[in-house]
Amino acid sequence: MTADALKKRVMEEFDSLGLLTSLNVETSAFSELPRFFESSRLSMRLVLDDVGSLAEAGLVAANIKRELEPQGVELEYEIRVQWKVAGLYSDALEHGADADCMPSELFYAELESGMAKRSVAIHVSAEAKTSIRQYLGHIAPAHQQSAIYKLLETCLNQKLSSLGDECWNPILYPSWNIEVQDIAPILECRVDSREQELVPGT
Repeated sequence: MTADALKKRVMEEFDSLGLLTSLNVETSAFSELPRFFESSRLSMRLVLDDVGSLAEAGLVAANIKRELEPQGVELEYEIRVQWKVAGLYSDALEHGADADCMPSELFYAELESGMAKRSVAIHVSAEAKTSIRQYLGHIAPAHQQSAIYKLLETCLNQKLSSLGDECWNPILYPSWNIEVQDIAPILECRVDSREQELVPGT
């Protein structure tokens, strides 16, 4: 079986179960691994947009793995669920005496995957807050609150959608720390964009 044939088989199985819309085909991955002695080896990463499909997706993957073994084909697989930020609770911001605002050191966010929702705790490190405070120096006071919300949502969504080892699984880890290295690339990109907007002809 080739990687393309495996992808087709998975899509057919999901379609037969009425779950094809929950499979994120674009970010799922199917590949052929180097042979090990006489065995062919395949790898697949299934990315689901709905945590409600997790159990059935696991059964599909396990069944395909069992069917391939007698054919001398080894299948390695992992299943990841895609979550996204549905909203931040009102405790996400703390207001200073001079009406300025900053992210709270601890606040809560609501995540969603399909119809499922989950509340998680978010901690913001002191170093991250310092970087955010510097970034807000580029933002008009009237827009700072919305800028903070967008920044926090972007940071969390990037962690949730990452396909690397740093991917955040909110089921296993119902709390998360935002460190300075998490927000630095986002801040640099946004500051650069704002500075370009101020340069005539760009």
